Amino acid sequence: MSHRRRLTTILAVVTALAFVRPAAAHTGTTHAGTPHWLLAGLVAVGFVGIVVGWRRLARNGVGNRVGSVALVGGLLAVIVGGIGLVEIQVTPQVAPSWASSGELVTIVAASALAVGSLPVVRWRWPERPRYVALAFVLAVWIAYPVVLPNGGLTNPLGYVVVFAVPVTIVYVFARDGGNRLVRALSDRISRLVAASAFLLFSIFFAVSAGTVSFNPDVTARTAGEAFVRLHPVASPLVYWPAAEFHFPSIPVSGYVSVGSALLIAVLGGLVALNAGLVTRQWQAGGDPDSDGAVLGAVASSGATACCCCAPAFYAVAGSVFGTAASPVYWAFLDPTSPVGGLFLAASVLLLVGSAIRFVDTDTCQIPSA
Repeated sequence: MSHRRRLTTILAVVTALAFVRPAAAHTGTTHAGTPHWLLAGLVAVGFVGIVVGWRRLARNGVGNRVGSVALVGGLLAVIVGGIGLVEIQVTPQVAPSWASSGELVTIVAASALAVGSLPVVRWRWPERPRYVALAFVLAVWIAYPVVLPNGGLTNPLGYVVVFAVPVTIVYVFARDGGNRLVRALSDRISRLVAASAFLLFSIFFAVSAGTVSFNPDVTARTAGEAFVRLHPVASPLVYWPAAEFHFPSIPVSGYVSVGSALLIAVLGGLVALNAGLVTRQWQAGGDPDSDGAVLGAVASSGATACCCCAPAFYAVAGSVFGTAASPVYWAFLDPTSPVGGLFLAASVLLLVGSAIRFVDTDTCQIPSA
């Protein structure tokens, strides 16, 4: 089975799961009069559009109008339906019994990532020890909330850890990508796709991570009152200065913090880079079944769907399985759970590795300087 067919099969399975027992999820819940199951169906239709668009573009190039419309329409359907599901999700109040073992699992997972990277890099990339540094920084991110008192929310080390991630990523790209990454995105179409991917990811991330809501909770204190005010927000890892806003007439509410903006910049930038590189390959006539194209697509879609987007993941699972999906919520959102940090680490490593793979091979047909 070809790589493209495997990717298509995976997306098809995800799409089919969205239709499994939709009526069982949060019976009677609606979003602006729209039933929950209909939003789940919109997400499923979006996945179908993505699969169709992907196959058409991979076969005929980025100039194929049907493929472009199907892919863009599918992405918009997934984002709109996903936002609707996030906005009406039911938040479980009681943590499962296994949540108490999260701290031990987190420490073991972080240690495995830090120590395991040493033999892997030594075996595959002995001349690139910077990969160990990236894995180590991500391992520290995973372990940070459970090894410091009070989750390390006020410890200055947290700021060092957060800023160390983008600094290390930039260093890896500077050493292993350099001008080849710049040349790969030198054409207008690739840059346009990268910019669009960044915008769509930012919107999806902001809503799914809970920083923006189009269905805000209205209390007696906030009803009819628009405001913008400053206060600290404890995410990611430590307290960050943030601007909270609430405009009931739109309606929209949320906050923008230094930490959340930095996280969106890192993840959105990596997703955009991979989307641009995949487009470059299609435009240059590269092999659509190559490891680079498949890895880039999986990296971009996987990070967009999962990384730090626990509410979105839980919302989709909840639309299928109802209250039985509540363990998913605690697995991602509990600070002592390793799942959220592991998804972040996996997404960053997958996205960085995908981009480096492009510049290390001729699959992207990067033009000469």
